[in-house]
Amino acid sequence: MDAVITRIIEIEKQSAKDIERAEDAYRTNIEAHRRTLEEKKESAHAQNISTENSRLTQTLREMNKQTEEGSQGSARDYELHFHDQALVEAVKEKIVAILLN
Repeated sequence: MDAVITRIIEIEKQSAKDIERAEDAYRTNIEAHRRTLEEKKESAHAQNISTENSRLTQTLREMNKQTEEGSQGSARDYELHFHDQALVEAVKEKIVAILLN
């Protein structure tokens, strides 16, 4: 009878050790999986930031180009008015007329 009880206790101890090893293995696997997911999340976050920065940079370049083109167009129009002798003479006549009144 003592041998049976001793054998049961040994089996229980071995089972407890097996369970502990299995739990440790699962904890290790879960932690490794958690780290992998965390790295993927960080990578995706960095990629999103990079993509958004690229998009914003491109948008700013396009806006600067449009602004530059608009400024150049305005400067051309401004210069054209000063080179239009008929317009310059008309403005001078209006200024003289205003001053004489």
